[in-house]
Amino acid sequence: GGFVACTFKRGIDYINVPTSLLAMVDASVGGKTGVDLGTLKNQVGIISNPKMVLVDPWFLGSLPVAQLRSGYAEMLKHGLIADQSYWQELNKNRYDDLNGVGRLIHHSIEIKNKVVLEDPREDHARKALNFGHTLGHAIESHFMNKTVDLQLLHGEAIAIGMILATYLSQEICGLAKDQTIQITHGIFQYYEKINFTNKDIEDIVDLLKYDKKNSHGQIYFVLLKEIGKPIIDKKATNDLIFNAFDFYKNFSK
Repeated sequence: GGFVACTFKRGIDYINVPTSLLAMVDASVGGKTGVDLGTLKNQVGIISNPKMVLVDPWFLGSLPVAQLRSGYAEMLKHGLIADQSYWQELNKNRYDDLNGVGRLIHHSIEIKNKVVLEDPREDHARKALNFGHTLGHAIESHFMNKTVDLQLLHGEAIAIGMILATYLSQEICGLAKDQTIQITHGIFQYYEKINFTNKDIEDIVDLLKYDKKNSHGQIYFVLLKEIGKPIIDKKATNDLIFNAFDFYKNFSK
């Protein structure tokens, strides 16, 4: 809807009224609008803020559990990039506890809004919001080509991307091993492990070349120095990415 409003008659005012958890804590805040091209994520879009965002957790009662779980991934991301105590609080709650989630939504919106106000055009600090999304979007795009029962929701793919980025953070940025284990356990308590074939992984790595954060042919990741301290614009070799998938596949839940 936001993308249509931004392009209709060269742009009209609009108000966001998010009705999913994912939209409440992520898509409705920050002015990013866009559409996919085929299976490629967010290839066409505009940054244009709504006049107002109206969030009412009452809508969450209409959602299937899978959609609540999908949105919760973005909340976990907010804790990992900005607030260790919030990350820990999220790990004590469940995505299907509507009272608990409703109480936590406001803090996720605060985290995202603070970053967006600092960097509206995603030149530096806002890039941190892409933690888990470089590989997560590629995974999501890859599974769009599968049958419906094998496709992943956005948050399910981002959850995998965050585990992979956590391993890369340990190898590239020196994230402490105990935090790597803590983060991975914390994410796996909510999301089932997906089986990846070698061909799946090769195709996913190939899709990275379409990521919108790329510059001059280089693929960039958001990684963590520690929980709450992201580092932007980090490079990773394909060998390390394949190792990250091995870590994901072999991790004992």
